[in-house]
Amino acid sequence: MIKHLITGIAFVFFAIFSTHLYAQQKYEKESRLTEKDVPDKALDFIDSLGVERKIRWYLEEGFDRTSIEAKFKLNNQKYSIEFDTVGNLEDIEIQIAWSKWQKPLKDSISFHLKKDCKRFKINKIQIQYSGDQSILLTKIKTGEDSGEYIIKYEVIVKCCNTKNVALFEYLFSNTGQELAVSKIVFKNSSNLEY
Repeated sequence: MIKHLITGIAFVFFAIFSTHLYAQQKYEKESRLTEKDVPDKALDFIDSLGVERKIRWYLEEGFDRTSIEAKFKLNNQKYSIEFDTVGNLEDIEIQIAWSKWQKPLKDSISFHLKKDCKRFKINKIQIQYSGDQSILLTKIKTGEDSGEYIIKYEVIVKCCNTKNVALFEYLFSNTGQELAVSKIVFKNSSNLEY
């Protein structure tokens, strides 16, 4: 009886404290779009940036949402700009190197990753801007702040624990506070759909 009680308590304790990484799942399927399939509002925003290199458009489908994404390089940086399906700007993501981050932010994020993973490898880091479209446009074109906007950091991590290895997407505030963690799931290619 006591053995079962201890086992039950241990199971509940483990379930409560181990669900942190597994609470949410994220699935995204990207498929290429032609420019004619992109809403005019999204095209106008990208045109106003004066991007001279090729722009790749994607339809991004997740479990509960669909969006349109433009990917391109500008000033030697990789950009990913996300719009809703009617062309309203959602956010702007710029890929940045870990070495470019300030030490307090790196320390805070590393603390969270070490807490969740026995070992980890950072696959991709992006700074994410959201807010008023005209303010964000000025930020991208000139680098100057013409108003307030929200900064977050999206970090894709390969997390190794005792029994498994998985990819996770972490979202952090501009101060390094953990906002969300999602396990990245992939479509099971062994199940054929007809």
